[in-house]
Amino acid sequence: MNHRYGLNQAGFPTTDIETTCEILADAGYHGVEPNFRADGLLTTPDGRERTRRAAVEHGLDVPAVSTTLHWEYPLSSADEGTRKRGIDIAREMVDAAVTLDAEEILIVPAVISPGADYDADYDRAVESVREIAGYAADADVGVAVENVQNDFLYSPREFVEFLEAVEDAGRVSAYFDVGNGFRWGLPDRWIRGLADWISKVHVKDWLTDAHRPTYPLQGDIDWESVVAALSDVGYDGWISAEIPAYNAEPHRMPPDVLDTMRYLFE
Repeated sequence: MNHRYGLNQAGFPTTDIETTCEILADAGYHGVEPNFRADGLLTTPDGRERTRRAAVEHGLDVPAVSTTLHWEYPLSSADEGTRKRGIDIAREMVDAAVTLDAEEILIVPAVISPGADYDADYDRAVESVREIAGYAADADVGVAVENVQNDFLYSPREFVEFLEAVEDAGRVSAYFDVGNGFRWGLPDRWIRGLADWISKVHVKDWLTDAHRPTYPLQGDIDWESVVAALSDVGYDGWISAEIPAYNAEPHRMPPDVLDTMRYLFE
């Protein structure tokens, strides 16, 4: 498989985008995956251009633009102002993706709270993602829905049904996170269930007893089965690490994790 490797901003070794891109390029990465954050670089035209220039100058592509803001402003929220803010954030992500020449934006489709009306949340999530996908389609940007620990879409079958409910609004896909897939079952079964819906892959490992993510090969995931499943469904796209930088010597994490990803997937 001819995978390309990226690093999500969760693991950036510095707060300076130019220095981060230099470290990633020197390590051998193909891409950098920035997060849309409140008051971050991607919220302004100048910041987006600075990010684009840093990536280009170091020979890096931007596979996707992600965010954590949809946990704060859920696309399934019963509060219309909160939901609309989540949609507006996604629109801004699309605008950033255009500047960065990114293929997709990554979204969390819903956040389900205890006692919430699941069906109502589901319907609002569908409505929100359809609106986002339509806006993104006009900009030739895809919308990748990530499997996360949000008590929503508990199985690959349900995940596919959700994507089918929004696919006529624009280009939608699954951004499959291996570690999160282990949280809700076995990642290889998720991969085979999602199959051609998968447009990109995030990697992290998972420690069952500690109930937290960790670096690939340091947890309980059966990576051999993951690699086999990706091969079986013919996936040969981006694989990006979504794990934190080391507390000490953070610049050492990107090359270490890239070595691990290459060991696993090549």
